[in-house]
Amino acid sequence: MDATQALLLANIKRIRKEKGLTQQDVADSSDMLVPTYSRLERGGSNPSLASMIRIANALDVSLIELLSTTEIKDRSIAQKLEMINDLSDYNKNVVNILLDSMIEKDRVEKFQNVKMKNRLAELAKVRGK
Repeated sequence: MDATQALLLANIKRIRKEKGLTQQDVADSSDMLVPTYSRLERGGSNPSLASMIRIANALDVSLIELLSTTEIKDRSIAQKLEMINDLSDYNKNVVNILLDSMIEKDRVEKFQNVKMKNRLAELAKVRGK
């Protein structure tokens, strides 16, 4: 079994378990027999592209996610920030815009939360009088 197939099968099994699905659930949703799906998940057969798409749909993920490494997901934020330096200028700009947007969103949410707490405190004072 090559590395890509091993990654695919490990991701299928991991995602299935994360979603609390049984092999029966995925097999049924993928229009496969359970023994066929089970053999595929164990690496006993090579899935066709059509089977991979049906499994991705059954797991409610993209085909890309089935073929993606979890290596980046497991990295710390600091490590991910270091990786940004290797991106193209265009992608660096996209990341910059996304970060600015998330920071601004968080700032607005915090401001609204403080404002709401102040209003609730004022209401409590009015009720207390």
